[in-house]
Amino acid sequence: MSDKPKPEYRENLNPQQTYQLTMRIADAPGGFGWIQGFMQFDVTNPECLPPPKDNPGGHTSPIPTRSIPFDLQKVAEDEYTATVFADGMIDEDYHGRGMCQWKLVQVQVQLKATGSKSETLFIPSLGRRELRSDEVKPQYFLKASYPRHPESTLDEPIAFGQPNRLQMASSLSDEDLFTITLSMEEAGP
Repeated sequence: MSDKPKPEYRENLNPQQTYQLTMRIADAPGGFGWIQGFMQFDVTNPECLPPPKDNPGGHTSPIPTRSIPFDLQKVAEDEYTATVFADGMIDEDYHGRGMCQWKLVQVQVQLKATGSKSETLFIPSLGRRELRSDEVKPQYFLKASYPRHPESTLDEPIAFGQPNRLQMASSLSDEDLFTITLSMEEAGP
């Protein structure tokens, strides 16, 4: 094992590549009193990372990832906005092996009815492809999961959005579902 300390990956305190995230909620069975957003950044060029040491099997070093929280502002009854950044981390030669390049790979919003630990955590997200697309797709959630699905055995149930309505059970009607739609557009200067 190396005695060399791990570098401290640094957030960009002066980001320039700004986007406006808009979240619209439709047909939810109730309100959301707890909402938090997160931007996920990953190093996209693993050659900048040190080779693994004492690593049987020869796997590469773990890819550094950072999650930066952001707040959303309510602008209408079921609409929220936030500012997110594509350049939230500083590209730098952290390991003496070349510039590590950070990329925004996901934006997600987490929502709960009141914030209670036992409530369902609803998580709509935009992945790398959706972040660069003008296409807006709703993500579907079960109304029965709000504030907590009665049959859930988990201490902290989680519901990820389903972007394809056709992949949901055919027995579900539109009245059984609500949608959360995330969209991003480049912010003006």
